[in-house]
Amino acid sequence: MENTPPVSRFAACSQVFRLTLRRQFFSRQTIVIAVLIGLALAVTVLLSVFLQGERNRAVDHLASRILSRLFVGFLLPIISLAYASSAISAERTGQTLVYLLSTSVPRPLIYLSQYAAVLLLTLGVTLGSLASLCLPFGADGWVTLRVFTPVVTLATTCYVGLFLLFSAWVRRATFLALAYALMIETLTANIPGVVKRITVSFYANSWLYDDSSPLNLNPRIPAYDPVSAATAQWVLGLASIGLVALGMWLFSRKEYD
Repeated sequence: MENTPPVSRFAACSQVFRLTLRRQFFSRQTIVIAVLIGLALAVTVLLSVFLQGERNRAVDHLASRILSRLFVGFLLPIISLAYASSAISAERTGQTLVYLLSTSVPRPLIYLSQYAAVLLLTLGVTLGSLASLCLPFGADGWVTLRVFTPVVTLATTCYVGLFLLFSAWVRRATFLALAYALMIETLTANIPGVVKRITVSFYANSWLYDDSSPLNLNPRIPAYDPVSAATAQWVLGLASIGLVALGMWLFSRKEYD
């Protein structure tokens, strides 16, 4: 393994990347995600028509209700877990992981290749969905899109790292990820207290609630106590790196059957 040529190792990682990307895209998860996004887009179009001519109210509804609550609060973690939580656990279930691990490619590079593939696919879907939801609101929608794009990008990176870690940890990772998304991200993130600081959505929303944001969004609950945008960015960035590193370590040490 130590004498494997760098070019061959790169080619092997590229092949893992391509296979993971293709397998995850052509899956049932994509169909479910397409349906959810279609429903959200239908609601957005109806809202844009209903509020036509009321510019300020339309932008407020788009940012605070559709994007902040529906997209960031629900669709974003669901899309991320749909792809990331099944990346490794599906190979375990299909009994193909053992063949992948028997190659000369180091396990950390295998994990990193799969992470890169899942992250690329998830970012493409989340950012594409975000743009489609903003499109019906015209120029105001594009202004909102520019505010939400960096938040969604970094939050997606963190979510993918977390749910891929679940996938490397347990066989039925999708159920664990779904429980986390619904019970922790959706419920805990919207209650007073410090417990919500363990969630990704808290830092994503804190970034949006910052006084520097041109959208002037406010928390839905009293005593939400958001952190600053800079703090949220640092936490999401460091958490993303830490989750990937932890996942690589776990994937390298765990015995798979």
